[in-house]
Amino acid sequence: MKHQHLTVALLALLPLTLTANDNLGAHGFVIWANGGISNYIGSTPGAKMDIGGGGALGLGYEWHSSAFLLQTGVAGKYAQSGLRIDDATITLPQQVDPQAVDGLFDYQYLQKNRKDSYSTITAQIPLMVGAHINRFYFLIGAKLNLNVINNYKAQATYSGQGLYKEFFDPLANMPNHGFFSDYELSTNGKTAIKVNVAGSVELGAEIPLGSSAKSDVDNYFRIALFADMNILDDRFKSDSPMLSYPQQYVNGKDVMDKNLKMVDYLSSNAATSPVRNLFAGIKLSFVITSGVKYGCVMCQSGYPTRRDRRRGSRVMIH
Repeated sequence: MKHQHLTVALLALLPLTLTANDNLGAHGFVIWANGGISNYIGSTPGAKMDIGGGGALGLGYEWHSSAFLLQTGVAGKYAQSGLRIDDATITLPQQVDPQAVDGLFDYQYLQKNRKDSYSTITAQIPLMVGAHINRFYFLIGAKLNLNVINNYKAQATYSGQGLYKEFFDPLANMPNHGFFSDYELSTNGKTAIKVNVAGSVELGAEIPLGSSAKSDVDNYFRIALFADMNILDDRFKSDSPMLSYPQQYVNGKDVMDKNLKMVDYLSSNAATSPVRNLFAGIKLSFVITSGVKYGCVMCQSGYPTRRDRRRGSRVMIH
């Protein structure tokens, strides 16, 4: 008797199952390209962030269910960004010069035109959800960013001079005595691979490119504004200063060639708060959808029929 009741219940649920399967949605293939500004946002006394630029290409999968959107895929991004450091003077007071009258003077390092720049190639895996309303749509979510290549270059001009109370002007341009002018110093290399997660938002419009009821395919073009903001810190935590120099006066030209060393901004202790990359601009997408199942097999009141296959059909459940 129990088996008979179960059989009756399953038969009663069969029409509901068939009608529920009508709204499985559409499978989509997406190709996109986006580009815009790329720069670091953080707090460094005496530093100004340069606005750079970048672009990305990607392809992925998109699932539609009525107005709901779910998108994932993979993309490659290239971006350039950097910062400029204000000119600065570093003073080493009360240094000893055996040739001076009283043997004491102040030594100064002068820094000018310090600039650090970065070129990054990033692999991205997005996971976005959203909706389309009429011909507008939005997506929000997260992107896993893997910086596979991160090149840096730091460069500046340095001078070293001595302040003696016996002279009105500082002593400079005497390399054999450790006083030099406009010495160009630079360093470049690669940082370690770094993983980050970006919060992402995308808002734009959809432009239909034609559809076919026979093949259940709907192609359309998207244009949108987007913004990606890294959530985790982009710095490589370090105790190294941006410039390492002798803490005591060095009499000789070795101060330039051997004793001045630079460390790039992200690998130094210069930033006083987390540094995060912002990538924002315009995104263009081409979408091909197929497998639309808005029509039902066994239609009940309120359901569209198989003939109603155009994109954007809405299932009304009573």
